[in-house]
Amino acid sequence: MFEDVKFDSEPELVFARVLERDNDVKNWLRPASSQFNITYNHGHRYEPDFVVEVENLIYLVEVKGEDRLGDEDVIAKKERAIRYCKAVSEWGKANGYKQWQYLFIPAGEIHSNSSFGQLAKRFSESI
Repeated sequence: MFEDVKFDSEPELVFARVLERDNDVKNWLRPASSQFNITYNHGHRYEPDFVVEVENLIYLVEVKGEDRLGDEDVIAKKERAIRYCKAVSEWGKANGYKQWQYLFIPAGEIHSNSSFGQLAKRFSESI
């Protein structure tokens, strides 16, 4: 879709490579700025790191370093993303589309030999 893609960290690049080679991944994208209209904390914009589609689900994925896991801003984004996925899933269920699920992956858990399925199973947030 895009000729060039910018990644904010090495783990995000490794994750993109995991997605590229995983046969269970139907589609994935690194959303462009303002592609999603998700706000948190009174108008701050939340831009997901990745959107990943598999057979029965669409994941909204965030990759963060372990040093940021307790950060208030990161937690606020996570809570808002979970609510977003719940709302989109409710609409999708009523209109025959796939459910959405939030996936928060600590950067240190992403390795070149990881599979998306393993990561999703380990870190998925149930709605």
